[in-house]
Amino acid sequence: MIRWRVWLFLGTMAWSAGLTACGPEKAPPGPFELVEEAAWRAVNRSHTGADGIFVQAQLRTFAYEIARAYARAAADSLSQEQLEYRLRQLIHSYVDGTYPLSDGTDINNVFYQYLVYVNPSFEPNNPLHRQVFDNWRAELIRRLLDRVYDPKLPILRHTYDERWGVTLFSRLVFIVYLKNERGAAPPPIADIGARTFLVDEQGHRYSPSGNVGPYLYETDRPAVDRLEGEAVYRVVFPNRKADRKTPIVTPESHLVALEIEGLGSVPVRRLEWELPLVYPELPARRLRSELEEAGAGR
Repeated sequence: MIRWRVWLFLGTMAWSAGLTACGPEKAPPGPFELVEEAAWRAVNRSHTGADGIFVQAQLRTFAYEIARAYARAAADSLSQEQLEYRLRQLIHSYVDGTYPLSDGTDINNVFYQYLVYVNPSFEPNNPLHRQVFDNWRAELIRRLLDRVYDPKLPILRHTYDERWGVTLFSRLVFIVYLKNERGAAPPPIADIGARTFLVDEQGHRYSPSGNVGPYLYETDRPAVDRLEGEAVYRVVFPNRKADRKTPIVTPESHLVALEIEGLGSVPVRRLEWELPLVYPELPARRLRSELEEAGAGR
């Protein structure tokens, strides 16, 4: 499972680094870090109500995840092969996720899709069957990475295919940060996920999908029941309308919004993203390969 709470914290720290003057002087950010910061701004929206409650929501897009992976890999002096390994792990975390059956068979995890569409006789405990499945899944991921590195297109872009782009494996993923900035009476947030809605450009509302109430995983809940200081939660929306066929967001969509009801004294807090999202260009398409790294060390 993605350690998204840590990732949000790191992203927030990157965004706020320029606001802090105390402590030892830090080295200026590298070119990949600057790109990640620009991509972070592209996917984040915020709202502060008259009650002093601050809301910041991040639309976790595939391009942002790639920008972040490049920045972390460059900071860690990794090779291109190691970067691609991290990208494959990211993709695995979504294609192997545990999703409600109500999301629809065609966008459920690849294990379930394989069992339904490819081999209904699949036996996971059979080593030969398992190897065939692992090869099939690896090929799906390889093809996706080939699309990421399409030489005719920028690596950071709005859409990669029908499943990846604004969506991560056909899901719109939002990480929401809350802060009670004025220390007002702490509002209840234990059920905040159930009061958070995706809104399309026609004004239709959609509730999050989850295995634990409105949350996909238990770790997606806020860690506290009342907002006395800060809290973080994650909500995930399958990119499907009620018919479980029609996408909510398409390449032609111009807007998507998130609405939070009943948080503090503001009846509805709304955050909007105009589409398509625009990303910066990476300073280089690839990091140095392991062979190049070995040659440089001689």
